[in-house]
Amino acid sequence: MGTFSKTDINNSESGYAKNGFALLLDATYPMSDHWGLKGMTFLSTNPIDRSSLGNKLETRMNGYSIIVPDADRQYLSLEVNSWMCNALLVGPVFTIKFDRVFWDFQLLGGMNMAYLPLQKLSYNKPANNWYYLDKNTTTTSVSLGMIAGTAFRFPVADRLNLKVGVDYYRSGAMVKYEQIKVSQQGQTIVTQTLGNGQTKIPIEMLSGSIGFVYYLN
Repeated sequence: MGTFSKTDINNSESGYAKNGFALLLDATYPMSDHWGLKGMTFLSTNPIDRSSLGNKLETRMNGYSIIVPDADRQYLSLEVNSWMCNALLVGPVFTIKFDRVFWDFQLLGGMNMAYLPLQKLSYNKPANNWYYLDKNTTTTSVSLGMIAGTAFRFPVADRLNLKVGVDYYRSGAMVKYEQIKVSQQGQTIVTQTLGNGQTKIPIEMLSGSIGFVYYLN
């Protein structure tokens, strides 16, 4: 959702994230008939829109007057993996009880660890005495995470409920990057930093889930 899923190369907050997979594991300690305290582990992974990200990185390369001719595009390569987030969250849950249905509302907060896409664009033509590289300089980013959601639980056995829910998750990641040009000058290798920067990418996800809840007592 939001700029996390955008592919606008002119927006530095674009995350180029595509639909992915989320796993939520949680346990609730009941404090009254309606209130409980919940702890949750949240894991998500989202693949990257490679085409749009490649356009962004190549546009950035062109800004340093490095233009790749059509005949040399075989020497241009992009490596990137998926976004991945892992969070530990805690907070209250409120339950409304009907005859055969439980309706839950939750709001949890905690620590989010974002494993950044290890994006790397390189232009390395053997006939040249140099090569260009645009890459991340950080692999992880720690920030505050928050999840709000609602779910319906339907009893199917004495200690087993079927649960169907939807959750909105929000966090962020700081991405640091640099562009370098490495030249061979005789027997000496010279590394020139052409540019660097950092950007904060808001992470917003909407997850639908279905699963079973087991009660220990």
